Amino acid sequence: MKELFKVIKDKGLFIDNLKTNQLGCIKIAIVREVVNPMIIRSTSPDEVLSYKFPSGREVLEIPARKLKSREKLRGLKQTRLFDAVSEELHYNSIKKSDYLANVNSITFGDSVTQSGDAVGLPSRVVYDWGYSIQDVNDISDTLQHNALGESGTMWNEEDGGLRQSLFQVQYVKQGALIPHFITLENVTPIMLFHLLSAVIYENRYGAQSRTTGMNMVNHIVGVGFGREEAGINSYLISRDWDNSMEPTLGNVSKKVSETMKSFYGENLLDGEEVVKAVKGIWESGKNLEKEYKEFQNLSEKFLQDIGVMKGKKKR
Repeated sequence: MKELFKVIKDKGLFIDNLKTNQLGCIKIAIVREVVNPMIIRSTSPDEVLSYKFPSGREVLEIPARKLKSREKLRGLKQTRLFDAVSEELHYNSIKKSDYLANVNSITFGDSVTQSGDAVGLPSRVVYDWGYSIQDVNDISDTLQHNALGESGTMWNEEDGGLRQSLFQVQYVKQGALIPHFITLENVTPIMLFHLLSAVIYENRYGAQSRTTGMNMVNHIVGVGFGREEAGINSYLISRDWDNSMEPTLGNVSKKVSETMKSFYGENLLDGEEVVKAVKGIWESGKNLEKEYKEFQNLSEKFLQDIGVMKGKKKR
């Protein structure tokens, strides 16, 4: 991984001091593939979120937060694995500002929610909204469900009649493809590794993920880097998709890769190599605990420098 990230380091895009605020960014290109029915909805309980382009074509729309929240939660679990975060910190429930001293909070951003401390750390990762390549009608389906009683039937034992508890849910079907981009600014190598790991290994998104289980596979196409952020996002890839091309994983990945290459040129890491390196480190477990603990110390110093922490944090 050090060799893989060396080219980014040589460009001066990694930081050593978390107070550093410099020009430059790293952009991760992903194709998200739905592999099990997924529920993406907002205020309407029975409709999939969609967006209609000026051309009239309507596609699936996934708000950035619905993707980021799942990967941030995965990141918190990774941090706990190495005991590099306070045991008292829970997702969206942070009681003390000292608890912010961890790689997940520094990377994804966090705020104190249950004390008088008005402390918040801005996110260093920016999530794109996701737009599918296929029309929403081609990748969604509506199913009718019922709420069964204890007997496992619709029979209401108290009233002696059939229940009327029928409801409909619209699902995103297998095969939906969503190009997506995440941009990082002012990060260290372990922060980039932390985010990549969360993206690669997280696979449950949307509502009712405790019921529907694994429903998405994230394919990292490439990692671009430079002083300026490339003007690429999911909206543009979906809007400009050539309908004469079959919307397969291979074709969509190729389109995203070509677009990234046109902006970043030689400043583009191959996605397959990145995934291979990240998985190899997790399988070996080499130095991961050390890296996470060292970053925790670095983040403590950062919080002290900006006046959030008073003195050395007791573990």
